[in-house]
Amino acid sequence: MARTFPRYPSCPVCGDPAVNPAAMAVTWAWDEAAGRVFGVFTPGDRHAGYAQRMHGGLLTTLLDECMAWAAAMVAGSYCTTGDLQVRFKIPARIGEELTVAGWSETSWGPYVRTRGKVTANGATLATASATFAAMPRAEALALRAALTFTEHDIDVLAR
Repeated sequence: MARTFPRYPSCPVCGDPAVNPAAMAVTWAWDEAAGRVFGVFTPGDRHAGYAQRMHGGLLTTLLDECMAWAAAMVAGSYCTTGDLQVRFKIPARIGEELTVAGWSETSWGPYVRTRGKVTANGATLATASATFAAMPRAEALALRAALTFTEHDIDVLAR
């Protein structure tokens, strides 16, 4: 069974639409067997860049958050993005269900290198790589206090 991650209520990606009406409300989950974070999102008209295509910046935002959770699982702390590269291969279409996946490749000290991809209907739409840095403990504890947890959510600080 995949376990989910908590939400930051005002986050534009995982947030609660009652708090942030623009939130995409993505639920991120950890697949222990695969060692990957994944989430599913179907873009609507408000996510369009043009011509029924999802805006590339929003697709990048999904990849960034997914890979941040993958980094957090390795670091045992919430992480911030140091660098992020995205390769767009096929446009993401409005109304098309997207699966976003992220995993860690290596870590050293407080840093974690990750990879991610977005797929739809078996095709890879975008790939990404990023480096994340673990937050200082006090900052991570403050973030944890602001998150909304359910009983099945993973607390990365308790790992």
